[in-house]
Amino acid sequence: MSVLRLRCAGVLFEAHVVPSGRGALVRLEGREVPVELRDLGDGAWEATVDGARWLVHAAWEGETLHLHARGRTYRFAPARAAAHRLAAAADTSAPMPGVVTRILVTPGQRVAEGEALYVLEAMKMETVVRSPRPGRVRRVRARAGEQVEGGAVVVELEEEG
Repeated sequence: MSVLRLRCAGVLFEAHVVPSGRGALVRLEGREVPVELRDLGDGAWEATVDGARWLVHAAWEGETLHLHARGRTYRFAPARAAAHRLAAAADTSAPMPGVVTRILVTPGQRVAEGEALYVLEAMKMETVVRSPRPGRVRRVRARAGEQVEGGAVVVELEEEG
């Protein structure tokens, strides 16, 4: 059995993979799912996941695996690489795709846990993204009016020390 610790769409998860016949049995979030893969060449795969067939295109970028299936692209990164990015972002990344409507902090500013960092508008609703802990703003990576993807780092925090 192999254990994969991955990050996808801002979520860290652990998958237990047991090779089985032409594929594997994948245990994820308490559920076991049979997965079979057939290489079609040029990065294309036919994946049968829990009985449903998907045409999947795969490409590697460094340690990140990009999978495109059913009109969506998914990015998977090993947890060790993702953990480094998580520490840098300090959980201040955009929770969904949207437009940054206001930046409420500046680089060098001290922030308290729960302090508002920026406002994101998605689907005509505003979401205030707050600091997960006390710290100092290292960098602001977006501007008001800028469209960002879900998971994009908008404000980087660092620990005070």
